Parts: sequence; structure tokens; C-alpha cells
Amino acid sequence: MKPRYAILTILLLVACSNRNTPQAVTEDFIYNYYKLANQEAALQLTSGLATEMLEAEIGRLQEVRAPGDPAPEMPKMEYKQTGKETSSEVENVTHVLFNYQLTIKNRGGKTTHTRKVVITTENIDGQWRVVNFDEY
Repeated sequence: MKPRYAILTILLLVACSNRNTPQAVTEDFIYNYYKLANQEAALQLTSGLATEMLEAEIGRLQEVRAPGDPAPEMPKMEYKQTGKETSSEVENVTHVLFNYQLTIKNRGGKTTHTRKVVITTENIDGQWRVVNFDEY
């Protein structure tokens, strides 16, 4: 098989994969919100308190960034899952909580910061959504 067909096959499999899982929604949220600083894309993955938090942040950023403007040059960021916890079902609602560690390096690679992030997901009308997130 030619390399370009192998790459095309892999891309097709990724595009067709189920992104409606707690894990996938969480990783898409981290990628958009933290790695790309694209609050509007991350907003599409949220509900409840997380939506309120992002809408407030987008409102604060309107003074310095017009809609659709690219984010400033971002530092290099890597993330890894450090934990996962599923709550017991209460009133037919299951929450899946994820812990991640973010490692942020400036462009020169000299300074490194780490942050821990907690993201809570919930299945709402058949769609997994981020309903809360916090970092420390």
C-alpha cells in the first residue's frame, strides 16, 4: 500500500471514530481550550456551569480579541491523563471526572510550568458534555 493511501485510511478512521464519549469530549475540550486557546470551539462541547464560565471569559476577552481572531502565539503544551473517576448514578445522571496534568513550555523551552486540571462530563440528551472544569 502506498504511504499516501495508508495516511488517508488512518485519517478516515479517525474522522469516523465516535467522539461522543466522555474521554473524547474531554480531550477535545482540552485541545481547544488549553492548547489552542479557542474558547468558542471549546464552548461547543460544554453545558451548564462550564458554558457559563466560558461565555463570561469570552465576554471579558472581547475587549482584546475580536471574534475569529487567532490567539496570540501559544507556548508548547502537552497534557496527560492522570486519573478518571465515575460517580455513582444519582437521579439517572452519571458524571465522569477526569484529572489531567498540563506541562507548558515557553517557546524557548527554558521555562516549564505544570498545572493540574479537573474536568467533569455528563451525558445530556445522548451527548457527552463538559459541565465543569477547574485548574490548580
